[in-house]
Amino acid sequence: MKRMLKLQIADSSYCLLSYKKYLEELKKISRDGKDPYCTKCDEDGFVKHTNSEIFSARKNLVPIMCHCVSDEKTKINRKIEELDKIIKKYNDLFNNLDNDMTLNIFADRFNNQKLVSSIKKYLELGSMNSLYIEGESGTGKTTMLKILWQIYAINDIKALYMKASIFEDMHKNLFNKNAQDRDLKSSIDAKIENIKFADIIMIDDIDSVGFHYAVEGYYKLFDKIRALEKTVILTSNKSYIGLMNSLNIKTRKDNIEEIKGRLTSRLKNLNIIELEMQKFEIKSDKLAS
Repeated sequence: MKRMLKLQIADSSYCLLSYKKYLEELKKISRDGKDPYCTKCDEDGFVKHTNSEIFSARKNLVPIMCHCVSDEKTKINRKIEELDKIIKKYNDLFNNLDNDMTLNIFADRFNNQKLVSSIKKYLELGSMNSLYIEGESGTGKTTMLKILWQIYAINDIKALYMKASIFEDMHKNLFNKNAQDRDLKSSIDAKIENIKFADIIMIDDIDSVGFHYAVEGYYKLFDKIRALEKTVILTSNKSYIGLMNSLNIKTRKDNIEEIKGRLTSRLKNLNIIELEMQKFEIKSDKLAS
């Protein structure tokens, strides 16, 4: 696996909205011109730099603008505009849910400090290994992916999110239409192709892997992931061993030999860190505050 760079933003406190609020507060105290405390330039923000060009038997002294001279407000505005685009993309993916959630808030509401500590360590070290998050429904697996997506987005790390059930349904519809829907096939191919543009691939509820319709799609998906050495974050109701075993049940009727020989070999090739989410009573907003 290719190692991701260490995150530059405090992963424990920032989500997209809180980071935007932080930038807006920073904008209020930002300067419009040169740094008044800079000792490398004059009052107009110029330093003298020796040019190698010779003129009249002596070197020209060419005034250049000091690096401290910058319109901080303009730079911050650009960051805020870019952040608004990312927030819109997030809302398109996740339907406006949990966009104010942070790791610390998650740890408090889901009473899962140990898991969050492990996630923070994973982020701190850089994503050298793939992550497999298992747990029952309601333990916050999808919410965790939403948080991680935001953290990566703030750090300019491209995360591709896929819901496994939708990927499965696309193939099911394609199968039902006897593979004649070119637009649908193009959409499936585009999802698989987009892997090369992402740094991290997130697949939610991966335990739908192995169902008859999407076997070939998942084979291509994980084959490209392996070839490009991409980092993957998977969520599932099953344990990792449980998922692998479910693909090897010989009583299945969905071409198990093909699944066992092609798909499981690619899953086994991943360097997996497995984390289990426990089901706790979720605190209400009143209790959490």
